[in-house]
Amino acid sequence: MKSSSLLLSGALVVGGLALPSMAGAASLSFLNHTITNRIPAKDVPAFQATVAEVLNQSADGQTTQWSSSEGVPRRAPVQAALTPLQTTETKTFSACRLLNADIRQHKSQETWKFWFCKQEDGSWKASGGIPK
Repeated sequence: MKSSSLLLSGALVVGGLALPSMAGAASLSFLNHTITNRIPAKDVPAFQATVAEVLNQSADGQTTQWSSSEGVPRRAPVQAALTPLQTTETKTFSACRLLNADIRQHKSQETWKFWFCKQEDGSWKASGGIPK
């Protein structure tokens, strides 16, 4: 079982797919070989919406489950457990949240941690460390 924990700078890219509704593009090609890259393209908008919903509405410690459809050819669904761990206000941002994502597919698992800060326009952008 594979497990890793990362804090990323710039935008969140899931399996090479930028989440533009929450952040701008970033070159994080090292994620191309992760489980998140196996989310079927038709399910990416639903995953993006779930991440945004968790950041906007879930209490710290509350876990939201998400699952993709089966992949091609007949791959097991990608499953995600998304849990905000901490919320803080900073001098620059009204809210920043540490989001834990446990991503699984069949017997493979990865754990990621990202700080997201809410922008003036209401979108969320990944931060490169503990926000100040």
